[in-house]
Amino acid sequence: MKLLILGSTGRTGKLITQAAIARNHQVTAIIRNKSHATLPRVKHLEGSPTDPQLLGEALQGIDAVVVSLNINRTSDNPFAKVTSPLTLISDSVRTLITAMEMNNVKRIITVSAAGVGDSFKNMPLVVRLLIRHSNIWKAYEDHARQEQILRQSKLDWTIVRPVMLNNKDTDDYKTSVGKPSGSSISRKGVATFILDELESEKYVEDCVTLYR
Repeated sequence: MKLLILGSTGRTGKLITQAAIARNHQVTAIIRNKSHATLPRVKHLEGSPTDPQLLGEALQGIDAVVVSLNINRTSDNPFAKVTSPLTLISDSVRTLITAMEMNNVKRIITVSAAGVGDSFKNMPLVVRLLIRHSNIWKAYEDHARQEQILRQSKLDWTIVRPVMLNNKDTDDYKTSVGKPSGSSISRKGVATFILDELESEKYVEDCVTLYR
């Protein structure tokens, strides 16, 4: 399969890219700075994921797209300064959908987060308060926008909502189309699910919560 990955240099996106390569998929990645192109066997295109011309070029011959973009902060501290444009994810997905339709590419998987949109009510009260009153909320707002844009598209989409991410060396995961029964999952597990889903297409036009 020929894949386009947006967000391939992030902590989760890098693992998705590595998993795709390990399964012998051909990967193209759009990155903002080619000096960050550290993974072999990846075709790197330098530029912005909101650039329609670059997206059109990147989508040539592509079978499916994975979006693992986020609103970044200077650290993992929930109150740390936001360093990304506040609409980076939704602007990228909006432009991407148009480019995909023009290039007849139908399949897309995006990484969102548990607690986004209608799942916010499923979070424990203390977590809801932390998210709502910290800069984590900035990312949640834009993830909600990207989810709405995707749901309104004519693409074969899957939205992935992992619970709290960790860096454990395990690719195990469990899925739910509702409230999860676990509170964390490894980034490696998210990557494994995405590759499994690309190959099985079990959750097309579904929003899937991942946990362990």
